[in-house]
Amino acid sequence: MKIYHKLFFLLISFLFACQAKKNLPLKPAKCKLDYKSAKTLISLLKQNQIDYSNFSGKVKTSVVIDDKATEFAVALRMKKDSVIWASISPALGIEVIRFSATKDSIKFIDRIHNKYFAGGYDTLSKMLKTEIDLEILQSLLIGNSVEFYEEDEKLRAGIDSCQYLLGTIRKRKLRKVIQKGKELKEPAQNIWMLDSTFKIKRILFREFDSGREFDAHFEDFQNLDLPQGQAKQISIPFVLTYYIKADKVIAINLEYTKASANKSQTFPFTIPDGYERI
Repeated sequence: MKIYHKLFFLLISFLFACQAKKNLPLKPAKCKLDYKSAKTLISLLKQNQIDYSNFSGKVKTSVVIDDKATEFAVALRMKKDSVIWASISPALGIEVIRFSATKDSIKFIDRIHNKYFAGGYDTLSKMLKTEIDLEILQSLLIGNSVEFYEEDEKLRAGIDSCQYLLGTIRKRKLRKVIQKGKELKEPAQNIWMLDSTFKIKRILFREFDSGREFDAHFEDFQNLDLPQGQAKQISIPFVLTYYIKADKVIAINLEYTKASANKSQTFPFTIPDGYERI
């Protein structure tokens, strides 16, 4: 597989393909959490979402596909609800891929092969067989929820391994299961929340018919570097791990070595003359 196909697949598929590694049973833990209703947990989830205008970070990234590992560095920049910009380089530090995603387009430049890609989310959605948009990408990169509490859905609340749990069944998925006459045994999406901060600890998506999964884990919450004078702290997970179970088994680990929010950013992206469109 050519490098631009491989890097593009790594950039995109782990963020929104529906899904992950085998869902291992969690060990029971003794805890004294008070039960909270789904309505209360949704309210707490909203209150503790990560709010920012601009975000930037340096990311150590490792990807394992069927036991084959790749490591690279990413310089990441985001403007909320507007753009994601990334510069990808191997160990030597020379940029090989520049990536940009806006609300209606995805672009990247392959500097090794003098090629570029430009297209809409519909192309990627068909390729990955799941719905993709900018909000999903940005949410998964900082540990926010992904279109969870906005939908008109049946929710359930619980406690699992001393963490609060929200589960939901997306109506579209539910209809598909009913139409195919399958027994509905578990929700399509679960969110585990820390008991103290109500930050998201884990997000699990599962497709009933295909068996595909996406399992995101968020660890090592730290405060971001903020502009001088901004009093309110912003905390995000500095270690993010994604497990994908689809045609291949993929594990992606992101580790922020530096991260800041609400500072001025630029998002330079120019396709060089002579580059061939993919």
